[in-house]
Amino acid sequence: MAQLDRSKSITGAIGNIVFKKIGNKQILQSKPDSVKQTKSTKAAGSEFRQCSLWGQRLRHGLRSFLAGEEGGYMHSRLNGQLYAAIQMNTVLPKGERTPLNSDMSTLAGFEFNTHSPFMDYFALPIEAMLDEQRQVVVTVPEFDPRTALQFAQNTKQAELLIYVLATNFDNNTGFPDDYTLIPIPNNFAVVPQTLWTSKPIPEGYLLLVCAKLQFYNTTRFTEKHYVNSKECCPMRVVMVG
Repeated sequence: MAQLDRSKSITGAIGNIVFKKIGNKQILQSKPDSVKQTKSTKAAGSEFRQCSLWGQRLRHGLRSFLAGEEGGYMHSRLNGQLYAAIQMNTVLPKGERTPLNSDMSTLAGFEFNTHSPFMDYFALPIEAMLDEQRQVVVTVPEFDPRTALQFAQNTKQAELLIYVLATNFDNNTGFPDDYTLIPIPNNFAVVPQTLWTSKPIPEGYLLLVCAKLQFYNTTRFTEKHYVNSKECCPMRVVMVG
């Protein structure tokens, strides 16, 4: 129904014609056609919404690792990466695909903070694999901090955090995890090769192996004072299984 307002302009609708007032102008436009969703489009929309929920649960499991130092738009980038991986599953129909029945290996290399890409600060590859006992075996090659590492501004001390997280995206079952810290001495001595094995990972879980450089300063009287921030915190996904 259309009405005449106090300024003698018509607002509302008559049939398929809509009356609007924009500034001092009277605008008439036709009503948009209703969009009928097919089963396919409804399923795709459901998957996209579900990816947001999966991303939320995954971030919840990573909360202690991220420590609030992830870069801007990380949430939406992660959701988008999850959705893109799900779309590559052409075996199952839309609406039935999940991170647990799809190949999520494209998540490897995901940067949690694009302000400080991990490989810009740590030049060597970190290898990770899942053995027959479902334990993660991580190998960090020997390196010289003077050439392999870029320190954060105003600090020359760091440690490499390797974090393993498993999730089945069920909030009621918890998040099995494990980690190791590799100290990087401030005298720039060569760090020997590190070989680390995690606790076994349950069947039916999505596995993420992540790496993070933690920079810090110390004084004669204080312990570690970490300087990572949203502006500088190199951390990425190393392996997905």
